[in-house]
Formats: sequence, structure tokens, C-alpha cells
Amino acid sequence: MSTLKQFHYFITIVETGSFSAASAQLFIAQSALSRQIMLLEDELGFLIFDRSEKKIKLTTAGDQFYRDIKKQLSALHNTILSAQNLAKGKGRIFRIAHSSSVILNKEKLNLFKQLCVQHQIEIEIETLASELQIEAIENGSLDIGFIRPPVLTSLEKLNHQIIYSSQLCVAMCMEQEQFNPQKVKLTDLKDVPFVSIPHDERGGLSYLAANLCLSHGFSPKPAFIRSRKISQLQLVSQNLGICIVPQDFESVLPHNVRLIELDNEPYFSSVVLLWKKETDPLLEQCVDHILKYFSDSKV
Repeated sequence: MSTLKQFHYFITIVETGSFSAASAQLFIAQSALSRQIMLLEDELGFLIFDRSEKKIKLTTAGDQFYRDIKKQLSALHNTILSAQNLAKGKGRIFRIAHSSSVILNKEKLNLFKQLCVQHQIEIEIETLASELQIEAIENGSLDIGFIRPPVLTSLEKLNHQIIYSSQLCVAMCMEQEQFNPQKVKLTDLKDVPFVSIPHDERGGLSYLAANLCLSHGFSPKPAFIRSRKISQLQLVSQNLGICIVPQDFESVLPHNVRLIELDNEPYFSSVVLLWKKETDPLLEQCVDHILKYFSDSKV
């Protein structure tokens, strides 16, 4: 039967690039390491490594197995670590992610502090694309996610709820003098370069902005230098173009960038909370705390 140790050996070989480097790192004889991998292959029923060349190379099945088992072992490691911390009297570690377009402002950090104190937990925060958050919550390597729709992945396997919405505005360098300082029409932006572009395989804020332009009869004109991340504001500050962002970006604007409201009817972008459907009471308590926090306050 395959063991966790064999999986660890396998991952180390792949990530060090050779059996010899892995044996040195693992403090195990190379012959013994090779034997363990052959036993693993016998158990799995397929070859992991293509041994036709001197340099190690994964087979197609081996490459898929590596990516899948790495995710599963990461989730298992997190589960074991949480249990060890509880056994030692320490708080459980919650892993929370937010997409780059969801600003981690003072209010959200205050919320996380409340969660730690009230529920006796610890929190690790990372920035992760919305689609990757969905995958991570499904496989158990992430507890809670904050995303900004639209996403190109189904949310039907997860609990999800809108926690707040922000009005969309145009982020513009103050050197752009051709626009009214108060409001601008979307159609007036058709010839202005956009420093944000949608990702081919993901949704999010740039995708939302592009669709908004398309609904008004034009495609965003791409600037020479572009970004899908919060760094697009730095490009705007250098007068390389504009982007459409939520009003809550105001807290992270460069000093020479301003937000201008869109004329006519307002458009909004929502932030959605994600968590697993089948979960434990402590996570449910934290989710309830988060939902109540946003229902009682303006973030």
C-alpha cells in the first residue's frame, strides 16, 4: 500500500530535479529511494517517470499525479497542523484569501482581529485569483474566500453570499484634462487607452469593466503597458491610460490619481464571500460573524 513517505519522496525528486539531489536532501541512499519509487509505481499501476532519458522526466500520468497529490498533501498537512495546534492548546489556523481587486483595508483587518480574539483562532491571509480560491476551498486548502465576480467557474459546490457592493468609477491621472472633473460618460472612453484587460481564463474586475464597455458599443482600447492587478493604478498614475475600478479603491490611490463617477445610471461591483458547504461549527460561527459585520457596517 502506498505511504505518505513515498509520496513525499516522489514530490522531492520532482522538485529537486534528480534522484541524487533528492537522496541528499532526504538523507536516504539513492538505491533505496529508487526502490521506493518503483514500489510506488507498482502499487499505482502506471509509470511515474519516463526513464528513457538520462534527465528525469515525468510521464503524462506522472505529471497529473504530481499536481493532484501535491494539492491533497497540502490540504492534509493543513489538517494535521490544525489538529496539532488544538492538541497543544493553540487556536485553529484559518486560511483566508482575497482577490487582488478586493482591498484589504483597515475595516477588514479589524474584522480579522475580532475573529481571532472572539473565536480563539489564528488567520493566514493570501492574495489569490477568484477561480483559484474556488478550487482551494473545494479541495480543503482554503477556508474562506473574498472574490469579486464575475467568475468563469461555477459556484454551485460552495456557499456564497454578497457582502457589499461598491459603485464603479474611472481611475484617471490628474493630467487628463479632457474630462469633466465630476462625471464622465462611458461612451467618452472609447478612444482612451485602458491599462486593464480581462484574463483569458478568469473573470474578475477587468472582465466586468470590459463587459461594461461592450454593453455600450465599444471594446476597451488596450494601452501599451497593461496589468490585471492592483498595480494598474500605478500605470494610471504615469498617465499611461485609465481603468474602471470600485469606489473602495480610493483608499489605495496614488497621490495623482482621482476617481470620477460614471454619468447616467450608476454601475456597481460586488464582493462575494465563499466557504465550503459541508463544514464544521467553528467555521460556521466565523462566517456568521463576517456576515453580521458587513451587514452592520459600511466597508
